[in-house]
Amino acid sequence: MTNGKEPTLSACEHDTLEPSWTAALATASGRRWLRRAVLPVLPGTQAAALATLLLGFRDDFRAEQRDFSTRSVIERADQATLAANLEWLAGSNAALALWERLAEEGITSLVSAALRVLRRGDTRARELVLTVLLADPTREIVLPPWAERALLLVALADRDEVVRGLAVEIAAGRWPELLVPDWPRWTRDGSSRARRATWRLALRVDARARTRAAALAFAEEEPAEVRADALWALGQVLTTAEIAPILARLIQHPRPELAEAAAELLWTRHRHPEPARAALASPHPRVREIGERLLDPRRGSPAAGGARPGMPVPWW
Repeated sequence: MTNGKEPTLSACEHDTLEPSWTAALATASGRRWLRRAVLPVLPGTQAAALATLLLGFRDDFRAEQRDFSTRSVIERADQATLAANLEWLAGSNAALALWERLAEEGITSLVSAALRVLRRGDTRARELVLTVLLADPTREIVLPPWAERALLLVALADRDEVVRGLAVEIAAGRWPELLVPDWPRWTRDGSSRARRATWRLALRVDARARTRAAALAFAEEEPAEVRADALWALGQVLTTAEIAPILARLIQHPRPELAEAAAELLWTRHRHPEPARAALASPHPRVREIGERLLDPRRGSPAAGGARPGMPVPWW
């Protein structure tokens, strides 16, 4: 399958191709052979012509289909062809090869291309830009600070929660000044990844964060998922004795997102009899099951809050 129409070459370009190569283009295995065995050894003009034709078969470049032979297409295509296919290639299985090729042209050209993808590419392409150029700890392309900041400023305003969440996570680790002045807003973001990354940052840099997290966890006007992540933040910094009364109240909340978040903290981090007993009166069957398991003397000590932390539970 192609991107909607059969890829074509000019008559001059077509004359540079061997008949056996034309036949190979008809099958996925044939195109793989062209990418692996033929394309790397062709002279420049022939290679660019064949690479252009191979780029027409976009299904070969699907991100979920791992195929390292597509790298050769990126390496042998001419610059104009890559520029014309930039947005979709940035979300393909050849994305890393693409950015390595663009890096050879200079940081300014690479950043310009990355900004173009962040503004025009699909969600997968935008996420891969951040992963390949910023998030991957093994990355070989290291951007200067000004370039990192430029990409993050665009990504932090991304309409998609996946991309925006990754951008917030990166910024929290390397560019906290982009988040700290307005961190309470980020704790209400639509992305849980963004909210939790912001809480981790805020709890390190702002003494008021604990108090705000507690207030947000009990703010009935806020969305349940926002309150659940505020509760999660408290669970990372409070002792079991400190958080037990909070869990005991929220574990009986009518919203399942909030009650189950409290039950998860109880089960995984903060075993305590008070919220375990409160869980027995929860309106949610799954939460009541947690309380029953923790307080059942056949499966753990009630005085210690139940069985060992991390014991599997069917619904987690």
